[in-house]
Amino acid sequence: MFQKICCYKAENYAIEKAEQQSFLDTHSYPDSACIFCGATRENGFNIVWENEYYAVFTDINPSSQHHLQIVPKKHIESVKSLDASHVSMVKEMIEIGHDVLDGLDVPPHLRRLGFHIPPYISVHHLHMHVQALPYRSWLRRMKYPVVSGPSGREKGFSWFVEAEQAVRLLEKGVQVRILPC
Repeated sequence: MFQKICCYKAENYAIEKAEQQSFLDTHSYPDSACIFCGATRENGFNIVWENEYYAVFTDINPSSQHHLQIVPKKHIESVKSLDASHVSMVKEMIEIGHDVLDGLDVPPHLRRLGFHIPPYISVHHLHMHVQALPYRSWLRRMKYPVVSGPSGREKGFSWFVEAEQAVRLLEKGVQVRILPC
């Protein structure tokens, strides 16, 4: 059953029974193969950094001079699929993003890291945008609005959440969503 519904081949990824059930309970799967599950140089991705768990590649339609995507190699549907158990993963992704931007000499005040929130995503695989500001145009900037939350909420109404906002929400046990949270 696991092999039929997941874009990964079970024989290549040893997953414990409990982890497998948790994985199946919290993730949905695309009808066809997930493009980000196949993020490799052989598949035409411009991989700039990778390890056993993550891949970083250039965005095919960059909104800024340096616009990268970080994806976990394990399929996760989106930022809405995350919970408190994923905080360390998001923190690792943030650290990787900053390390890559450090290598590009991007000053800390000109960085934006974050996630689009479904349904405002084009690929149903968790991917963190890693960007060096400024944006190429005001229209591109509108795709990544950062909105503070009203009256003690972390995030306001927005289809984008900064990575650090996402961490703080997940640490509180709050699901990331478009509405204020």
